[in-house]
Amino acid sequence: MKLKVIIVDDELHARSFLRKLCERYYIDRIEVVDECISVESAVVSIRKYKPDLVFLDIQMPNENGFHLLDYFDGIPFEIIFTTAYKDHALEAIKCSALDFLVKPIGVDDFKNAIHKYNSKTNTNIGIDRFKLLSENINNQFADKQRIIFSTKNGFKVIQANTIVYCKAEESYTNIYTIEDDLLSSKSFKEICELLVEPTFIKVHKSYLVNVNYIKSFNSVDYTLEMITDAKVLVSDKSFTKKKLIDAITK
Repeated sequence: MKLKVIIVDDELHARSFLRKLCERYYIDRIEVVDECISVESAVVSIRKYKPDLVFLDIQMPNENGFHLLDYFDGIPFEIIFTTAYKDHALEAIKCSALDFLVKPIGVDDFKNAIHKYNSKTNTNIGIDRFKLLSENINNQFADKQRIIFSTKNGFKVIQANTIVYCKAEESYTNIYTIEDDLLSSKSFKEICELLVEPTFIKVHKSYLVNVNYIKSFNSVDYTLEMITDAKVLVSDKSFTKKKLIDAITK
């Protein structure tokens, strides 16, 4: 059975381009059942066609794409957001473990998004993720956002400001919080893109630390002692005593 897809975008060329991508690369697996120019028309279409996947533009007249979530008690379909702008909203989307495509949309990015959709094994966490997105969109401070970390057995939601430090572990990342730790399937690069300055700083190719939890710095062996007594290596010699103090007091 083909995936039922709805494309929501106020720009005709954007809708046409996404339709062409679907038909060119996934003609035997995807059926575009409708195209909508607004949130209002999308709500009607979604209720009529009950799609598996919705490509949803964020910036549209009258109501932006996020307002679509307000019309449904539960979200029984997946959403891939599309946008021409790189802003704080994308960070909230990433923290909520949802997918997005930045315009102009590249073929490889499109294929990766479809691959991620096909790889999802648990669609029951959708409602939680969309609620989390709403919270994160309305939260002004990134360090107070809650982030979904995929794990071996599912996922775990962690408040960003409870993270003490992160350590690269091959293609995975160990996340150490005040209370416990977990092995996330997110790469260290992805984690560094989520947890940014001034709260988090990368002090080593394998370590990212929360400056609020630094207890001391040893300039002899170039290590940080965290509030949990963990020792973290500092490999970048540019991290002088003054720079670390500046980061901590910023």
